[in-house]
Amino acid sequence: MYMKKYFPVVILVLSLLLFSCSSLQAGDEASWTIKWNNNGSLDEKVIIPGHNVVVNDQEWETSHSGNQTILSRHVKDWRAYGQLGDSLPLTVVQKDYVLLKFASLTVKQEATPGSLFEQFIGLANARLSIEVPGAIRNSNAQASQDSLATWNLASLESSPVKLDAVIFDGIFLGITFFAFCFIIIFIIYLNRIRRVHRLIAEEYSLDRAALEFTQGEIENQGEEK
Repeated sequence: MYMKKYFPVVILVLSLLLFSCSSLQAGDEASWTIKWNNNGSLDEKVIIPGHNVVVNDQEWETSHSGNQTILSRHVKDWRAYGQLGDSLPLTVVQKDYVLLKFASLTVKQEATPGSLFEQFIGLANARLSIEVPGAIRNSNAQASQDSLATWNLASLESSPVKLDAVIFDGIFLGITFFAFCFIIIFIIYLNRIRRVHRLIAEEYSLDRAALEFTQGEIENQGEEK
C-alpha cells in the first residue's frame, strides 16, 4: 500500500537525479571548435571544465561560465593562424581553382608540452569540431554532416585528425554570378533595341514611303475619273 502511494514520488526523484547527473556530465565535456568562414577568416572557441587553465597566447579572450573556462578569438586566415603561439598543431593544404578550392586539414595529436592543446587532449571526452564553408568530402570524424565534422580525441588515440573538403569561393562566385546576370540582361536589352529598330525601319523605310505614295496617286486618279 505504501509502495503504491509513494511510487510516483520515487519515480520523480529518480528522474531528477538522472537529469542532474546527465547535465553535470555534459557540462564537464571539453570542446574545441573552429569555424572557417566564407571570407577566409576563422572563429575559434575552446571550452574547458575548471578554472586552472594555463593560457600562453594573449590573443585569447577569456571568460567563465559556471565551472567552465571559455576561450575565444577571431583570426584573419590560416596563415595568421599558423603564426599564433598557442594553437592546434594543424596543417592546411589548399589547391585553388576558378570558383572553388580543395582543402586538406590534418591535426596531429603530438602536442607541445605546456600548450593549451596538451591540456585539452588530456581531458576526458575532449571533442574537436571543424566547420568549413563548403562540403566535406572525406574525414575520419566520429560524426560528420554537410560542413561540420566532430572528433572524440580519446577514441583516435595518437592518430591524426584528417578532413578533406571542397571550399566555394563566395566572393568570386558572387562576382561571376553578377557578371553572368549582367550579360544576360544586356543581351535581352540589345535584342529589344534591334527589334525596335527593325520595326522603325520597316515602318518608315523609303520603299514603304514610295509604295504608299504610289498607292495614294492611284487612288487620287481613280477619284478624278
